[in-house]
Amino acid sequence: MSRQLRDPNEPVTVTIPAWVAALRDGGVQAMVVLFVLALIGFLLMALAWRGAARYIYVSLQIPWLVSGGMIGLALVGISLGAWNIHLGRRYDALNRHEVEQAVRDVSVLCEQIRNGEKQLPGRSRRR
Repeated sequence: MSRQLRDPNEPVTVTIPAWVAALRDGGVQAMVVLFVLALIGFLLMALAWRGAARYIYVSLQIPWLVSGGMIGLALVGISLGAWNIHLGRRYDALNRHEVEQAVRDVSVLCEQIRNGEKQLPGRSRRR
C-alpha cells in the first residue's frame, strides 16, 4: 500500500471556527478584555463579602469591604463604562459607513441619470 505524496506547490486550506476568526478583530478583543475585567470585579466583590461575613465586628469587616468591595466595584464600573463607550463608537462607525455608502449610491445614480443611462420613474427620456 503506497501513500501518495501531496504536491508541495498546491495550497493547503485550513478551516477554523467563526468565533476564533472573530477574535482577530481588535474590537472583539477589547470587548473580551473588558468583560473579563468586569468578571474579576464581581469576583473581588464576592470575595470581600465572604471575607467580611466571617467577622461579627464592624472594625474587622471594614478592611475587607474597602480592599475587595470598593476596588471590585470600581473595576466593574470602569470596565462596563469603557464597554459602553467602545460599543457606542463601533455603532457610530457602522452608521457612518452606511451613510457614506448611501451617499455614494445616490451620487452614482445621479450621474447615471445625468448621462441618460437611467431615468426617473414616470418620466420620459429627454431628446
